[in-house]
Amino acid sequence: MNDALQIYTSALRFMAPEITLVVGILFAAVFNLFAPRQRSVTPIVSVILLVISTAFLLQQFSLPDRQLLFPPGLFTIDRLTVAFGLIINAIGIIVCFMTMGYEHKFGNNRGEFYAILLTAILAVQLLAGTTDLIMLFVGLETLTICCVLLSGFAKRDRKSNEASLKYLLSTAATTATFLYGLSFLYGLTGSTNYYEIAPKVSIVSQSPSLVMILLLILLLSVVGFKLSMVPFHMWAPDVYEGAPTPVTAFLAAGSKLGGFAVAIRLLTLVFGSAVSDWGPVLGALAILSMVMGNLIALAQTSLKRMLAYSSIAHVGYLLIGLVANTSEGLSAMIFYLVVYTFMNLGAFCALILIENETGTDNIEEMSGLIRKRPIVTIALAICLLNLAGLPVPPAGFLAKVFIFWAGFQMYNTLGYWLVGAALVTSVPAVYYYTRVVIMMV
Repeated sequence: MNDALQIYTSALRFMAPEITLVVGILFAAVFNLFAPRQRSVTPIVSVILLVISTAFLLQQFSLPDRQLLFPPGLFTIDRLTVAFGLIINAIGIIVCFMTMGYEHKFGNNRGEFYAILLTAILAVQLLAGTTDLIMLFVGLETLTICCVLLSGFAKRDRKSNEASLKYLLSTAATTATFLYGLSFLYGLTGSTNYYEIAPKVSIVSQSPSLVMILLLILLLSVVGFKLSMVPFHMWAPDVYEGAPTPVTAFLAAGSKLGGFAVAIRLLTLVFGSAVSDWGPVLGALAILSMVMGNLIALAQTSLKRMLAYSSIAHVGYLLIGLVANTSEGLSAMIFYLVVYTFMNLGAFCALILIENETGTDNIEEMSGLIRKRPIVTIALAICLLNLAGLPVPPAGFLAKVFIFWAGFQMYNTLGYWLVGAALVTSVPAVYYYTRVVIMMV
C-alpha cells in the first residue's frame, strides 16, 4: 500500500503543469458565480496560472529519460510532451490577452469562457503525453467539446451559433469513426497501451490484411478532420469565419496542435513499422491540402476565410515532416509549427484591432490602413509575409527550408513529389498574402 501511494505521489508531482490548469479551471468557473462583476480578475489569474504551468514544464526539460506515469503507462513525459505543453501554454496566454479586447461581445458569460479555454489547453497537454487509447479518446473529446462551446460563445451572433452547430455535427460523425477504429485496434492487439500495441502492429503489418487497411483508413480520416486536411476540411472555413476571432485564433493554432500531437504519437509510435502503408496516403492528402488550400484562398475576400484556407495549406506543408518519419523531419515539423502558430496568432491579434475599428474583416475595407493604424499594419504585414515564407524576417523562410529539406532527404519518389508540390503551391500563397499587405499600404 505504501509503495502504491509513493508511486501515485511521484506521478502527481510530474503532473504539476496539468494540476495547475485544473486549479485555474475551478477558479474561473467558481469565481464567476460569486463575483460576476469582477470580470477582469479571471483572465489575469488564468494568465498567471498558465505561466506557473509553463515554469513546471521548463523544469521537466532536465529529466534524463522518458517517464512513464501511473501503472498502465497512461501518460508519458518526454521532450515531445514538454515542447507541445510549452507551445499550447504560450497560445493560451496570447489568446487570454486577445480576449481582453473582445469581451464586450461575450455578454455576462466571460468567466465561463476562460474555464472552457483552460480545459481545452489541458486537453491538448494530455493529448501530447498520452500513450493509452482510453486517455487518447477522453482527451480528444474534451478538446472537441471545448472547441464547440467556444465557437458558439457569442450567443447573440447568428454566425457564431451556426459555426458551433456545424462543428458539432461534423465532429459527431468523426467521434463515431474514431471509436470504431480504436475498437479495431484493441481487438487486433488486445491492449490499449501504445508500447504494448506497437510490437503487435509490427507483426501484423508484415502481412497486410483487410482489417489493417480499414484500421488505417479510419484513424487517418479522424486525424484528417482534426487537422482540416483535404477532403476533411469542409467545416473549417465556415467555423473560422463564424466563431469569435480569439476562438478562431485558438482553433487555427491550439486545436491543430492537439491534432498533430495525436498524429505524431499514433503514427510514429504505434504504426511506425507500417509507414510504407500510411506514408503514401498521408503524402497524397498533404499534396491535395497544399493545392486546394492555396488555390481557394486566392478567391477569398474575408481575411478570416483566407487564413482558414491558408491554414489547410500549411497543414499540407507540416505533414511533409511527418511523412518523412525521421528525427530531422519531426524537428523541422515542430519548428514550422512554432513559427506558423505565432505568426497566425499575431495576424488574428491585428485582425481584432481592425475589426474593433472597422467592424469587418473584408480585405478591401483595409485599403489605406497604414495611414490610420501604422503599427497594426506593420505587425500584420510581418505576420503575413512570414506565413508566405518570405525572409522578412527570416523565421517563416527558414521553417519552409527545413521542412522542404526534410522531404528531399527521403530520397524517394514520394519525397520529391511532396517537395515539388510544396514549391509550386508556395507561389499563389505569396500572391494572396502580399495582396493584403499591398491593400493596406
